[in-house]
Amino acid sequence: MAHTELGDEKMANVARWREAGALFSDAERAALEFAEKATITGERVDDALMARLRTHFDDAQIVELSAAVALENFRSKFNVPLGVEAQGFCVVPAR
Repeated sequence: MAHTELGDEKMANVARWREAGALFSDAERAALEFAEKATITGERVDDALMARLRTHFDDAQIVELSAAVALENFRSKFNVPLGVEAQGFCVVPAR
């Protein structure tokens, strides 16, 4: 798979999406916030975030996004005991 320069820049800035300004679209920013809220223990997806998601995605897309986030969370728990090293793309931001 070929990577574009913009795609590579986005990948490098996923952990810093809040500070990355216009690099990420409003839809991507809503999806990234959703992923954080669904991943970080103690965080919640509130009604305001869900309303923002619904301005960009339909119900089927939100279910697909939820499944993708859940799969990546599963993968992160699965890889640790097997010694699969992180590639640096899924860094949980400091709180």
